[in-house]
Order: sequence, then C-alpha cells, then structure tokens
Amino acid sequence: MEPRNHSKRVLFGTPEDLPPPTDEVPCPDSVPQISSRCAKSLAGSWAVSDNVEVQELRTCGLSNYLFMANLKDHVPVQVDEPRKVFLRVYGEVLRSSVDSIVLDSVNFAILSEKRIGPRLYGVFPGGRIEEYIESRPLAFSELSIPNVIQAIARHMARIHGLNMPFCKQPTFMFKMSERFLAQLTGDRKPPCRPVPNLSSESLLALEREYSEDCEHTTNGCFPEIDFQTVQELAVRFRLLEEYEWLKDELQKRTENPFPVVFCHNDLQENNVLVLNDPKPTDVYEILPIDFEYAGYNYRGFDVGNHFNEWCFDYTYPEPPYFAYDLDLYPSREQQAQFWTDYLTAFRTEKRPSMDATNAYQELGPGGSNFDCSSIDFDQLWIESTFGSLYSHLFWAIWSLIQTQISSIRFRFDDYAAARMEGYYKQKALLFPNSSPQSVL
Repeated sequence: MEPRNHSKRVLFGTPEDLPPPTDEVPCPDSVPQISSRCAKSLAGSWAVSDNVEVQELRTCGLSNYLFMANLKDHVPVQVDEPRKVFLRVYGEVLRSSVDSIVLDSVNFAILSEKRIGPRLYGVFPGGRIEEYIESRPLAFSELSIPNVIQAIARHMARIHGLNMPFCKQPTFMFKMSERFLAQLTGDRKPPCRPVPNLSSESLLALEREYSEDCEHTTNGCFPEIDFQTVQELAVRFRLLEEYEWLKDELQKRTENPFPVVFCHNDLQENNVLVLNDPKPTDVYEILPIDFEYAGYNYRGFDVGNHFNEWCFDYTYPEPPYFAYDLDLYPSREQQAQFWTDYLTAFRTEKRPSMDATNAYQELGPGGSNFDCSSIDFDQLWIESTFGSLYSHLFWAIWSLIQTQISSIRFRFDDYAAARMEGYYKQKALLFPNSSPQSVL
C-alpha cells in the first residue's frame, strides 16, 4: 500500500437562522486578534501583545481554522504558564449553531479535566485556546499497522466507557441528519455561507490567496455549486429514502439492540496524535483529540466510521482535494484484531489517575486478552458494518450542506458521491439481494 498523507475531515454543526455573536472572531480575519484573545485568557507574559507570535496552520481541517501562538524566545515563562498554545477558531457550520458551540465547549472542558484530551486554557466567542502537545498526527499509511490498530481500539474503548452528562439516547446524529435533510428537501431555510467581517486589508489578502489557488490547480478554482444542483444530487443519491430505511433498521433491533455509548464519532488518523517517534514494531503512544462530534451514539458508528477512514485521503493536492480507495477497508481479520483489542481494554478497570500523557501505558500491550472463542465476530461484523453505512450516509448528507456553507477549498459534492459509493458497497455486503445502485 502506497503511503499517503491524511488530514482531518471536518467539524459539523447545525445551521440555524441565527446571527453570529457580535464579538465573534471572523475566521479568515483572525490572526490580528489571536494575541488579544491569548492576553485575556492566559494573562501573565501573554498579556503583552508584543511578546506573542501567531502562526496560521494552513494544513488544518476542512472547517476549523487552526492557529499556533507562542511567546517569543526572549520572554521568560512564569510558573504554570505555557510557552506555546493551540487556538481553534470554529468554522462556518459550528459558528452558526449556538447549541453546538455550547455542547462542544462543555464536552471539551470535561475531557480536559479528565486529561483524556488536551488541557483547556480559555474560551472566547468563536473558538477556544488549547494545550499545545508536541506530537505529530498519525499518518494514513500507519492505520493498518497492528500496533496502531491495537492502540486506537484501546483508546476508543476508554472513550466508550465514559459517563458524560448528555442525553444517553442515540438521537444526537439522528437530529443532525434530519436538520440537514430538511434543508436539502426544502422543509427548512436553505443553508448559506456566513459573511465574515473583513477589513479591506484582509479582503486584499483573500483575493491574493484566491488567485494563487487558481494558479496552482490544474482545473482552476472550483466553482460554487448552486443549491438546486445540490438538491438534485440529494434526490439522485436517494439520501432521504436511505436515511429513513437505515434509521428503521437500527431502531427495530429491539431483541438484540446495538450498544449505545459515548462516542468520539470522528476517530480518524488526523484526530490521533502520536506522542513518540515509533517504528512500526514499537508501541504507539497516542492521544485522541478533536471531540467536536462526540456524543452518545451507536457503538458501531464509531467503529465503522473509523474503518471507513482507512479508505479516504483528504490531503490530495489537486481537485477534488481528496482521494479514496474503498478496497482499503479493513479485512475481516483486521476487524477481528480491532475488536479483540477493544474488548480487552473495555473490561479493564478505569483509573481516575490516568491522564493524557500516560493513558497509552495503561491501555498499551500487556494484560490478559479475551478468549477469542468467546467473541461473536460475526455479530460484531454486522454491528460495525451497519455503523459504516450510517457513517457514509451522514457524511454524504453533511457534505452537500457544506457546499453551501464552507469556504474551504474542497469538492464536497464529489466527496458526497464517494461516500455514497461506499455506502452502497457496504449495503450490498449486508443485504446481497438489495438492488444495485446506478445513481452515482
């Protein structure tokens, strides 16, 4: 398998008919304001703006705007004061939903206190300030390494063991999907891209960036897609029909329901930090990050979603700015390894002292594994394949909304089509007699 780089997918939210907060940080115009945000939240040496350097991370996700801020070398650091921090400015979708921002803020704060995620240093309208952890993102080519499979499975198990103060029913993703579908079908106001409050200098900078993007792409800058075309794609992909069918399939399993747990819902490689510099045969010290999607959901969604991510590369440099190969989906043997490691970790007693930097030691190699003969791998395969279906369908729906909201350079329409290709391929595995789809 050829190594390929991979970036995080994106943050979703709920587009509502609400104006952005007046003090919100406008995403493309944020660099001049980051220092003042750090000064308010961090104080100390950070209170002097001249002490701070800010770098925009251009290779960030598809709807978050990421920045790194640090104190200059000559500035002394006070006790318990960070020299470097990571700033996340919410993208267009999350910024348009007050409920999503509140949920994300509470979620991140709790996980920060539990030291399951990075430390939270501060929040501001439109984003937050996080602990900067020396690390690198997990690479796409590392996903199939046995030690990586084990590490991710065991960390996912720990996340699933959390008791969080949110609704314990798997309605979070259903509600999000239905809001998006209502927009796509015309039952709600169509989504629209927020207009940032830009200075004239920023407008000139964006114009230069736009021109540079056009010069460095083979097909030029991709055109915006009108909403009527998006609605036609939703009909062609049968999004509403497939969603109603899948929701019914999930909910009618009353005798043997799929487990519902607190899920990350986006555990892919660029949301996993590698804290050491391992060789493939070494233990991977990892830390899951970016819990914006987290909430109670079917366990199979988290697992199937992660399996789906083995197939997608979002850092492809040319249009459509992603590449995919559905044949890279993990084999039954690889899935069995994942589930064995997951179940081994899930039965491990949770330790309150475990923090973000030593969790890998608690969940790493060692300890007694399950007797594989006691695991019903066929049932787990069904569970994760249903989760894979749900994941593909959700991100396809979400992607069509993104065509109208996101300002990130990415062909969301093509991505939706790729997701639905994966959806129908997985559906045929579960239901071999289902009619093949020629809608793509």
